[in-house]
Amino acid sequence: MYLKSTVSIPQCYVWMTEGVPNRGELFKRYVRDYVKIYYPGYELEKISGMQAVIKLKK
Repeated sequence: MYLKSTVSIPQCYVWMTEGVPNRGELFKRYVRDYVKIYYPGYELEKISGMQAVIKLKK
């Protein structure tokens, strides 16, 4: 199993956060929760474009 991996971020998060004053914060929260649900045991390390870099939890 890999310690780090890259996964695609759902495109819908772009339009779901459109026009929101704290867009960056909300987008990151959506991505963090997405990782928590679909990749249990991993956590968000960073967002690069529409890719989430995730790492194995210790």
